[in-house]
Amino acid sequence: MEKGYYHVYSFGKDTPKLLTSEREFVVAMNLLAYCTLVFGCKVMAFVFMNSHFHLVLYGTEEECRQFGIRLMKMILHRINKARIKPYDFHEVAISADSIATKEDLMSIIAYVLRNSIEAGFRYDPRFYKWCSAALYFAPENEVCPMFTASGMIGDLPVRTRVATLGVHYDYPAEWTFTSDGLILPKHYVDHNAVEAIFGGIKAFIAFMYMKKDRVFELNTICSKVNFQALSDEELEGLANRMAEKSHGRGFMKIDIVDRIALAKKLKVARGTGVKQLARVLDIKESVLGSIM
Repeated sequence: MEKGYYHVYSFGKDTPKLLTSEREFVVAMNLLAYCTLVFGCKVMAFVFMNSHFHLVLYGTEEECRQFGIRLMKMILHRINKARIKPYDFHEVAISADSIATKEDLMSIIAYVLRNSIEAGFRYDPRFYKWCSAALYFAPENEVCPMFTASGMIGDLPVRTRVATLGVHYDYPAEWTFTSDGLILPKHYVDHNAVEAIFGGIKAFIAFMYMKKDRVFELNTICSKVNFQALSDEELEGLANRMAEKSHGRGFMKIDIVDRIALAKKLKVARGTGVKQLARVLDIKESVLGSIM
């Protein structure tokens, strides 16, 4: 399959917080680093927010999509161990949108890097620790204070590696990490390729501070995740799993109020239409339609 650039992201709107502590952000970024070793994709840019993430990847469509799915599954597997109410993967949608032109590629990279600003971060994105913004057009011998190396992974005793990095996977011995166990993004982000795409700092800055209408356009695109349609049988299975997790029994054994609440969750998580939800969950379409 032909390789290209893809905007891979999880659906964050109306979903509970995915990452709730600095340690969880560290683990998520270290899992991102691991995925670069497993899949044949290059990471151009990334950002992790409380409820979702954005990646710009280079690879085949299937590689990039599976990269996003695998990353989300590993994050949930890791953080759910400490959650009283586990985060359900079936309630999460991953999108992999093809990027057609160079201008779109530059716009989306900038959009990803300035995502922290859109979420209320008050400073330059280069000072937002959970993204790759600090890597581009930086002096070669100067290190961003957030990404100061405190050691090499190869020097860590095996028994303390998990405690330091928060994950149990193997990484190249020469890769370095910070005092809080964060693997430096410079090891797995192709910042040189991004600099070549923009051609210079002036173009990079121009796109970083794009017009508000372009930001609005990209926000709109990202809010319309390309959900894969489910058959009635698949939807019924998913609804049963969600009901059993939240109520301890299948959805046909919960009352109408709880079934309506379940329908709302499925609409947000999977983009399922009212007509199919009403049919599968045994709710009058007129009733569900008036509520949704």
